[in-house]
Amino acid sequence: MMEDIFETVKEGSNTIFLDIPKEDFLFKYNDLNRGSAQNLVDNYFKEKGRDGIPQVKEISCDDHKGTMKITVDVNYNRDFKLEEYKIPDSLNEARK
Repeated sequence: MMEDIFETVKEGSNTIFLDIPKEDFLFKYNDLNRGSAQNLVDNYFKEKGRDGIPQVKEISCDDHKGTMKITVDVNYNRDFKLEEYKIPDSLNEARK
């Protein structure tokens, strides 16, 4: 799903637009709401190894194109770096 997200960065600002196929989004999430959009954005930032704290500002849906757009403001003012996204290893998980 993350590979189907198209990212547009507004130059000179901390605003990012994520375009996602609506079908892909609804495959994972039951509803299109701010909570599910924030969860997707948080996971996207972790998987891509992006710095900053993302905050969903707006969600819009274009049923004609079958896409949805999430507008994200990113706060880069912090003193720590996010941990890298790691895929769990089922063999190691069972041994803990």
